[in-house]
Amino acid sequence: IARTIHAAVEPSLARFRKDGRQLITASQTDRSLTIYDVPSGKTVVRLPLAIAPRRMCFTNDGNLYVNGDGMDAVVSVFPYRTEVWETLLAGHAPGAMAISESTQPPSYLLVANPDADTVTVLDVETGKLIAVVQVGRQPGQIIVTPDNQYALVLNEQSGDMAVIRIFSIGGN
Repeated sequence: IARTIHAAVEPSLARFRKDGRQLITASQTDRSLTIYDVPSGKTVVRLPLAIAPRRMCFTNDGNLYVNGDGMDAVVSVFPYRTEVWETLLAGHAPGAMAISESTQPPSYLLVANPDADTVTVLDVETGKLIAVVQVGRQPGQIIVTPDNQYALVLNEQSGDMAVIRIFSIGGN
């Protein structure tokens, strides 16, 4: 063991920032994110959230989306600036998330809404709602193909997979 980091609150999720210089932990009980400096093991910042975080999803440039219990929303966090940017409405009871990014904008955040049998699509750049896509019953996982052409949505209750063509999301 090279280092032990003391956490002031019980962490329920942990992820490294893309460059590995910071560790980001989420606490459901404390409704917060804590960012630690990896080389020193010291706390950089504790960020209170309006939700009890359950899931994290990073963009290619290192920005972070967090969702969880307490609000039908996704919280946008800038780990490199150590700040919470905004809270975005993301459909009823947001679940699994995935990012569809390509070399040209737009990039999309896809958020499963298991209780509503839909996927909410948000524009990463503007945070605006782009589409609500009806999928099978209780979407539980979203995978974007490596070429960013399709989002595959695994539906737990109906036992099927919905295929969303990314190009058609923005009205193309």
